[in-house]
Amino acid sequence: MTDDKTPAPSDPGHEGSGAAPSASRPAPGPDSPPETDLGQAARAFWAALMRALGRGGRGIGRAAAGGLDRGGRVLRRASTRAGAGAASTAARLRAAQAAGDTTAPDTPPPSSSETAPRRSLAARAAQGWRDASARRRARLDARKLRPAATVRATRWVWRTLFGLAFLVLLGLVTAGGILIWAVRDLPLADMLPPLEEPTLTVQDEAGDTLFTRGAYRAGYVPLSEMPEHLPQAVAAIEDRRFWDHPGVDLEGIGRAMWRNISAGGVVEGGSTITQQLVKVLYLDPERTYKRKLQEMVLALGLERQLGKERIMELYLNSTYLGAGAWGMPAAAQLYFDTPVQELSLAQSAVLAASIRAPSVINPVANLERARERGLVVLSVMRDLGRIDEAAFEAARTEMASLAPSPPPARAGSYFADWVLEEAQELSGAVDGPLTVTATLDMALQARAETILQDAIAQRGPELGASQGAIVAMTPDGRIRAMVGGVDYEASQFNRATDALRQPGSTFKLPVFLAALVMGADPDTRLPDEPIDIDGYSPENFSGRYAGVVSLREAFTRSLNAATVRLAQEVGIDQVIEVARQLGIEGDLTRTPSLALGTSEVSLIDMTEAYAAILAGRAPINATGIASLKLGDTGVALSVSGADPNAVELNRTRDPMLSMLRAVVTDGTGRRAAIDGFAAGKTGTSQNSRDAWFIGFTDRLVIGVWIGNDDNSPMKDVTGGSLPAEIWREVALAAGGAGAAQAPSAESQTPVRVRRGTEVTTSTADRLRPASAQAEPACDVRACSRAYRSFRASDCTFQPYSGPRKLCTR
Repeated sequence: MTDDKTPAPSDPGHEGSGAAPSASRPAPGPDSPPETDLGQAARAFWAALMRALGRGGRGIGRAAAGGLDRGGRVLRRASTRAGAGAASTAARLRAAQAAGDTTAPDTPPPSSSETAPRRSLAARAAQGWRDASARRRARLDARKLRPAATVRATRWVWRTLFGLAFLVLLGLVTAGGILIWAVRDLPLADMLPPLEEPTLTVQDEAGDTLFTRGAYRAGYVPLSEMPEHLPQAVAAIEDRRFWDHPGVDLEGIGRAMWRNISAGGVVEGGSTITQQLVKVLYLDPERTYKRKLQEMVLALGLERQLGKERIMELYLNSTYLGAGAWGMPAAAQLYFDTPVQELSLAQSAVLAASIRAPSVINPVANLERARERGLVVLSVMRDLGRIDEAAFEAARTEMASLAPSPPPARAGSYFADWVLEEAQELSGAVDGPLTVTATLDMALQARAETILQDAIAQRGPELGASQGAIVAMTPDGRIRAMVGGVDYEASQFNRATDALRQPGSTFKLPVFLAALVMGADPDTRLPDEPIDIDGYSPENFSGRYAGVVSLREAFTRSLNAATVRLAQEVGIDQVIEVARQLGIEGDLTRTPSLALGTSEVSLIDMTEAYAAILAGRAPINATGIASLKLGDTGVALSVSGADPNAVELNRTRDPMLSMLRAVVTDGTGRRAAIDGFAAGKTGTSQNSRDAWFIGFTDRLVIGVWIGNDDNSPMKDVTGGSLPAEIWREVALAAGGAGAAQAPSAESQTPVRVRRGTEVTTSTADRLRPASAQAEPACDVRACSRAYRSFRASDCTFQPYSGPRKLCTR
């Protein structure tokens, strides 16, 4: 019976056989194929092939192994069916044995020597496939059983990493785009333009600067000539790391941002000195992110191109320091009346302190705040080791008594205000900076101011006069002195140019000149008798009438009745026309009293009218500008007050001169007499509210007015008294008369020497290049008013179509 039983489990040749096969995977039967040996051989083959082929072989091996797995699954299914059949057969045999059934099966069982190898091979192959499948299922189950939180965390980490990488890349691209946008329109070739000159500079004939329009800049001073403590003071308070950073201080920007955030507002800026220089020299003052980016880019470029010392030098010569001062050289002169080379440590600290808020912290606007801020600068310099303790103490002691000492004001402040308006009008026709050479005679200006002040101070209280004005000009209209009042500091109102007052008998000039134009002469007779014109009955100053007199006597004695009668015969309209030709621009009323000067005019207008008589042509336009220098081209233009369209006074000039001369020698203006030629006319308005004397020597025309700003009467002041006396003193201060007789009209042609070349300019030349007298002349004021496109350099304007045309106004 032993041969009919299943081999025992201890038999090494029958692994996997037992009392009963597993229900899930029945034991292979005796007919199972030899799978295990084939699988091992295949795996060994593919492993060797993979090693031989390397990385490429591994891919092929994986594909082959996949195919083998698929084949193995088919084999397993076949083995399972075979094993199930064998198990069924074995079960029937055991059941038959148990029942004592000795009947042999239809198919005798194979012998032990044939069955054992085949069963062992099938069992081992099936077990191998079962183990591989179990491992795969375990891995899949492990994945399915992994906690959801772990999965989400892993996904979040990867997504965060990818997001951060994307943001960094996007930030770099965006920053590059913004940088390109910020600097695309910067002309880097012009990164450092030269320091802009003042828009308008007025200087005297010696070349000394009298005043400027708006800003004030002194001469450029190299850093090597400035005191060493000046740049150190500026760097200490404005940019402590100036000598270390490359133009943009990231540390300073971060510190400023932190302090601003802590303070809840802007309390500190992060701009370096280089960035501030860029703002001054190049960029507009707008506060935008684009401008800030441009500022930083340019600052880095300047640092590479110029270096620290050059940047500091430019900054000290260009930064604004309040009160119109641009640059340390200008501020040193304006605040302390000293060259920048001689600034003390305390003064340098105060100027450095003014940079942050120049309009409110400077020695003139607020001395105490400037001192306090200056002490802060000194303390920072000491803490940084820029100065020692001894220098700090000495500067602090000086700071306690430091006070501004601006340079003394130049004479001619009224003139300055007036000529700046004229120069500003002319500058509209000039591109670029404009340098004006003023006509002012500084010595005569100072003397005229003193003469007027002394006269009012000494005689004013007893005469009831508190104000006065003086205008002195050459026959071609160039102002040599202008006094607009007694005290400019007390009142800036210019009574020489802006005050409109009644000229009195000085207005008799156009009346008698109109009579000469109509054919009369100084010996023509007219009655000085009472006259009534629609209720208007003028009287002479003495209250008496002279009867029939000549024009010369009526003019010399200033007879009112005769003058009104003459105006009626000539015609008021004719008188007004002559007055306009003489340059009198006031509102002239068509009434009989106009002949006696009841219409208000300005002193400068009346002085221009008398200058026309001396020059022999009318009108003469007063000017404070002798020449113009246009921009950087060096083109110089000569300016005179004569109008190119002036009317020649051929027949009437000499008779008028003789009557004006007689006023000084025999009439109401005898107090104005001087050695040599002098002529003029007195004028007194009703109740002595205004007193005038206007006249001339052979070289200078002078007008004087005395009165009160409130138009109150004076105490019997006439034009022949105090005004005539003041006129005489001014004429003598100007050198008196150079001839005993009246000069000819031709002798009034001025001759000037410029740069070693004698230039003769006719009084008809209103504006002409000084080096090219053959070029056309034009009236620059009239042309600039008429044409927006007017160009002073060649006196042309641009019409709507065609080439530029010469202005002939």
